Parts: sequence; C-alpha cells; structure tokens
Amino acid sequence: MSSLKRNFDVPDSPVRVRLTPDVMKLAAVLKSPEAAMKLVGGLKAQNTGHLIFNNGIKLFADGAMFSLAMQIGPPGYIDGHEGQWISQPGPFAEFARSYWNAGYQIHVHTNGDGGATMVLDTLQALENEKPRADHRFTIEHYGYANDGTARRIAKLHAQVSANPFYLYDLGDRYAANGLGTDRASRIAPLGGLVRRNVPVALHSDFPMAPAEPLFLAWTAATRETMSGKVFAPSERLTLDQAIRAVTIDAAYMINMDTTLGSIEAGKRADFAVLDKDPYEVGVAGLRDIKVWGTVFEGRAYPAKRSASGK
Repeated sequence: MSSLKRNFDVPDSPVRVRLTPDVMKLAAVLKSPEAAMKLVGGLKAQNTGHLIFNNGIKLFADGAMFSLAMQIGPPGYIDGHEGQWISQPGPFAEFARSYWNAGYQIHVHTNGDGGATMVLDTLQALENEKPRADHRFTIEHYGYANDGTARRIAKLHAQVSANPFYLYDLGDRYAANGLGTDRASRIAPLGGLVRRNVPVALHSDFPMAPAEPLFLAWTAATRETMSGKVFAPSERLTLDQAIRAVTIDAAYMINMDTTLGSIEAGKRADFAVLDKDPYEVGVAGLRDIKVWGTVFEGRAYPAKRSASGK
C-alpha cells in the first residue's frame, strides 16, 4: 500500500486506482486465509482520493491465454496437450464461498471454456446456498468461450470484463495451432453476451495488451486479426457498445458507475480528452484517435509526449 501511495497518491497524479487484491496470494503470504480476510477488511479505511478499495477481490482459475495454458473443454487442444489450473477447483470454491458470504464483489481470472465451467459451477452453488442481489460477479479476460458459456453467464447474472486484444494478436496463430479455426473464431466473443444483456467491459491486462482503450474498442467492434481477417463478425460490438465498454460499463464493472464513467451532474469530473469524436470517425477510425490528455476532478492534465512525439 505504501508504494501505491508513493506513486499515485500525490497532488499531480491524474490517476484513480481501484484496488482488487489477490486474496489467495495474500493468504499464502500471511499463511492464513483468516489473516488475509482481516487485512482486506481493513483496506477501505485507507482509501484516499487516488486509491480506492470498494470490496472487490480477485481469484484465479485456469492458466494464461498466451501460453495456451487455459483449461479447454472437449475435444481439448488439437495437439493433445492439457491446460493448467492456477487454483485447483476445491480451494477455489472455498475462497469464493468465504468472500461471497462476506459480501465482497468477486472478480475471477479465467480464459478457457473449461475454466469458465468450473467458475460458473461455483457461482451456481453459491447462488443456491446464499442468493445475493446485484453481486456483479465478474469473469475477467474471457479468452475463449462457446455459446453455452455466454448463456450460463447471462442466467447467473454475472458480467464480463474481456481482453479483445487476444483475438487481434492470437487469432491467426491459434487457428493454425492449439485451437483450430472454429474455436479460434470464438476468442473473446462478446456479441452473444450483449445480446443477452450481460454487462461487458474491455481491459488491456497490461502488459498483455497495449494500454489503449480505443484500440481495444476498435478490436472488439471489428474482430479483425493481425492479418486483417475477420473472425466471427456476429460477435462484434457496435460502436456505441464498444465506447460504453471503456467508459460507463467499465465503471459499472468495478462498482463505481454512480461516481465515474459518464459526464453528468453529481459525478466526479474524470474523463479523457480526445483529438477526434469517435462517433464522427466511426469504428474504422477508433484505433487512430489520439488522447490529448485527461481531466481529473476538473483539472486538465495534458498527456506527456515521448521523444518521437507520440
């Protein structure tokens, strides 16, 4: 916490950070799940204008997308290798149950449909045991999913914060190796979610993708791969949906939509200043829009340019 305060909680910082602690790692470091929950329970008392904890915690299910370590359901990887668990299903369910029962918002790193199945089975069990309204249980990354996964997410009233860069960077390669063309076309499939009224946001998972929200919006709205191919156009977001996914719906994802994410009376004056109107340049122009700077609590902060002028 001290390092975060040193870097972000300073007068000239135009940044607001929502803290989402990895509670399983905390428990391992502190050698006690109870000690981890006690530490997490005290974080809100340390909130500042720049650093905010609002009861969101992070769990990890299956492995990474870039290493093809995610858990894939039948028929599995085309080369026969198997995915990995970051957290085994048993311990994962125990931690999820503890924080669910304590009223926390749970975010889960999961990339494959096999990982999502385990996570959604856990969510279903928790809902059966102790129903919660507006729990905002969040699937993070959503690397590969089939339509059944989208249906279950909608049924359980969960939400998705996706990394659409996976499709742009990995779609061509995973069509040839690992997943095959049919499943590679369903990397980060977001259209089926929004059609079922599932809240969807976009993130970079930096450094896994560029920290450029408008480039991510372009990827989600075009579904183009690095080679220029279009995979599963029915899974595109519209321009408006893509813009919402990096503004108001992103704020909803972290339970801050009542104070951030749109420009309206009663909210904090936090927003980006762009050199072009996304609705004028359209989907094709999203990736080329430059950010002039930000406004943080009503104060303008021009972006610092690199030596190349970018």
